[in-house]
Amino acid sequence: MTKRHPFRRLPWHDRPWHDRPWRDRRGIAALEMALLAPVLLVLVTATVDVVRYVSITLTLNRTAANVSDIATQFDKLRAGMTVVKGNEVGVLFLAATEVAQPLDLMAGGQVIVTSVANMGQGSRVMWQERAGTGSAASHLGAAGGAATLPPGFTQQPGDNAIFTELFYRFTPYLLSWPWLGNAGTSTTLYASAVYQPRLGTLTTLETGP
Repeated sequence: MTKRHPFRRLPWHDRPWHDRPWRDRRGIAALEMALLAPVLLVLVTATVDVVRYVSITLTLNRTAANVSDIATQFDKLRAGMTVVKGNEVGVLFLAATEVAQPLDLMAGGQVIVTSVANMGQGSRVMWQERAGTGSAASHLGAAGGAATLPPGFTQQPGDNAIFTELFYRFTPYLLSWPWLGNAGTSTTLYASAVYQPRLGTLTTLETGP
């Protein structure tokens, strides 16, 4: 009979079932999964928040650019949200709704279209129209007042520009990053674009029949 060394560990096939190595590994793996699962869940949810944030931001920027581009293709615009003749300012908000899909832009934020011109006395807000929900204030100022132009943007006498501003309420699923906001708390995303009219100026909105 072979005498075993008192300090030598038995081969795994000679050990009792409870002392076999795979039993230890399975227990460790289960413990590791239990510890990692909440962390993985947070990482996945945070990734979803970031992807949503980037996607919505890109959509808002594209929508603002499209609306300003469409506006500046008219030689004149008419006041009114109901589109009858096709050149009412309301057509711009219809375009914003279509371009922003699948975002529900009007239910989740606001669209503001502003005409700014320098008529020889500095840049002023000539007219301003808005649609959507909320009460966001235009970064450009109010109709009839002096315009607050974006950094680096200037106007010479006679210049006219159409600005489109979008405000959209974004709610992350959890605390992701400070610039995304807290879980359950909305943060307002902002996008803007500016184009110059191609067929003259759009300093007034026509009214009447």
